Amino acid sequence: MNQTPVTLHAISVADLDAVAALHCASWRSAYRGILSDAYLDGDLLTDRREAWHLKLSMMTDRQCGWLAKHDGEPVGFVFASIDQDPTWGTLVDNLHVLPSHHGAGIGRGLLTAVSHAAHERAKTNATHPGLFLWCYEQNTGARAFYEHLGAEAVEQIMYAAPDGQSHPEWRYAWRTMPFAP
Repeated sequence: MNQTPVTLHAISVADLDAVAALHCASWRSAYRGILSDAYLDGDLLTDRREAWHLKLSMMTDRQCGWLAKHDGEPVGFVFASIDQDPTWGTLVDNLHVLPSHHGAGIGRGLLTAVSHAAHERAKTNATHPGLFLWCYEQNTGARAFYEHLGAEAVEQIMYAAPDGQSHPEWRYAWRTMPFAP
């Protein structure tokens, strides 16, 4: 990747196609061997478009997201629900970066944007200062990334995945805002 800066902008329903395509590409890369091949190789793009149309068209003031672009092309996104849990704080519901752009600081930049938004809300509303997300146990690359950024694996559950199978997932948590100003 060249040195052109990555830009972030708040996502909206206008970004539906980009978000769905990124989500699909990320899942097909990161979840191969976790979710079934039949599900990943099926009409995943339509599935993700339908899911994101609903999320983006019904966003509330407690939800936020950013789309990362490099050279004008979408390369990653994040979506979060501010102060989702009284113990853990803001849920990072989705964080996806194209495999070709891993290691470029985009994931950290997207998490920083969420952290700043949650931090601002916590200052004005006395809400919980932490971030958390769920990660498949088998997604060792993502788990290593979160741990590198200071998250702790604090709880494990069995999750009913969208392909109809159940998989162990870990709650990763930053007890305070990891990237706040």
